[in-house]
Amino acid sequence: AAVRQISATGEELVRTMESVDEGASQTAGLAESGRSGLSEMDQSMRRLDDATQSIGQRLATISEKATGITSIVTTITKVADQTNLLSVNAAIEAEKAGEYGAGFLVVAREIRRLADQAAGATMDIERMVGQMQSAVSSGVMEMDRFAEAVRSGVHEVERISTQFSQIIEQVGHGTESFRVVKEGMRSQAEGAQQINDAMTTLTAGARQTSQASTEFAQAAKDLQSAIAGLKSAISMFRLRH
Repeated sequence: AAVRQISATGEELVRTMESVDEGASQTAGLAESGRSGLSEMDQSMRRLDDATQSIGQRLATISEKATGITSIVTTITKVADQTNLLSVNAAIEAEKAGEYGAGFLVVAREIRRLADQAAGATMDIERMVGQMQSAVSSGVMEMDRFAEAVRSGVHEVERISTQFSQIIEQVGHGTESFRVVKEGMRSQAEGAQQINDAMTTLTAGARQTSQASTEFAQAAKDLQSAIAGLKSAISMFRLRH
């Protein structure tokens, strides 16, 4: 009975180990799928990081060009101011010349009007360039913050991916150990079954031996009875003769 119990317990343990092995394999599969998904996410975030850096570089280029425009506008403003000053001086000299400077006075006034228009236009350009530079600066700061968040996300994905790899490796080792234990338990269960079969055979042999012993004892008794009868017959025969 004890051997049968050991055999049954071994078989149950084998089934349990098979279930655990199957669960471990499923866990490894899920972990591998998770790692693959993280790998795709990592690649997407890296592409996003590259795009962010490219946009940041373009914004920096725009800012540099805007600075160059501001420098040119400043130069134009200075030229317009000087032209305006020269036109004022020319108008004064034309008025001094009287009727001889009338034509030159008209030209001086026209130059002054154009200089005023140029000064006004340069002020508008300078204002718009300033607004553009402000927008670019804000965009650069936003892109820097976004790029930092993306890089942080990339590092986090790498960390989680490493953990998944460790889980897969550990599950793989555990699965191999489960298989070794399962095979050992199966061997033990088979050994216990063989022992049980041998015990059954031995029990049957013992029963046969016991039965044969009983029959032998009975035959011995019968033989003793026959010998006793024979002795009695011999004694009677001697008395008669």
